[in-house]
Amino acid sequence: MIFLDSNIWCYYFDMRLPEHEHVRAFVRELLKSTSEIACNTIVVMEVAHYIVRHFPQEVAHRKIELFINLSNLKIADFNRQSMSKALEYLLENAYAAGLGGRDAAILATIRILGVAEIVSHDAIFKRLSKKLQLKTIDPTQT
Repeated sequence: MIFLDSNIWCYYFDMRLPEHEHVRAFVRELLKSTSEIACNTIVVMEVAHYIVRHFPQEVAHRKIELFINLSNLKIADFNRQSMSKALEYLLENAYAAGLGGRDAAILATIRILGVAEIVSHDAIFKRLSKKLQLKTIDPTQT
């Protein structure tokens, strides 16, 4: 299982972005594979918010429906258990590493699901990858 951060999904769904070309093939290969792709409800809302703000309603609706109905996408609920874990990560890493609340929620989801890899353009995951033993992939850097 691999976690895709919201920035990767936004780059994928918006061909106008310069990062789109860098992530398109990578995401398509994952979607065609049998690999399970993880995200959480916070990421879904963040991607949906981006899509709604940047596309007409009909296009936005199609993209969001496509996204949430992907056959190999596992959407984890953000509940009290994940919130508690996210707060632990936030308290441990906010001051020294600059971890924010949304990214702490992602780390909590990753740990709860047992995910070992994240695909993200966020530098915070690269900074914390060794400490958290989390493989970080940034397809925009290839």
